[in-house]
Amino acid sequence: MNTSVIVAAACVLCWPVIVGCNTSDPTSAVLANQYPPAIDAGSADSMAVYKGWWAVTQFADPVAAGQVSDPVRVVQGNDYGYALLAPGWDPSSSTLPSTLIPLRSASKLSVARGDTLNFVVSDDATVGNCSAGKPLTQEDADFITQRIFPGEFANVNYDATLCKASPISGSEGGSSGAVGTEGGAAGQAGSQ
Repeated sequence: MNTSVIVAAACVLCWPVIVGCNTSDPTSAVLANQYPPAIDAGSADSMAVYKGWWAVTQFADPVAAGQVSDPVRVVQGNDYGYALLAPGWDPSSSTLPSTLIPLRSASKLSVARGDTLNFVVSDDATVGNCSAGKPLTQEDADFITQRIFPGEFANVNYDATLCKASPISGSEGGSSGAVGTEGGAAGQAGSQ
């Protein structure tokens, strides 16, 4: 076999690998909290996002109403976005939210390699806020509270039809302190 045939075969076989890495732009995502800002961030009508999740990436920092998170690195994909809404909580305070409401994007969100995903959190773009008449199914609520944000809902039962969490008998609530009992969120999640 001559050298030119071997080189040509090697180029054909390696082409997908070479083309697959042909972008210098990272794939990223932002979480856009499109609830309207309240005059007082700690007022009952304030709707902060406590945490978010898409595919393999967590939005760990809270996002106040009307604000957008810093970009985070993600991989290309197509999946639902998940978030914890914290009504009446001021993200700049040192206290944890007293209420957490699990949300899921209304449809799957997609991002291509090198692009930026915009995960919008609002009553129109998400499902789960009972106040907006859009409760989750119990199956979706269990998935979010037990698989996506288990620390925030540890030792807590979340009722999707009521958007209300209640501590499991004899338990303290979530390990992060943001769930369960006094000073914790999910113990009173959705108790609006």
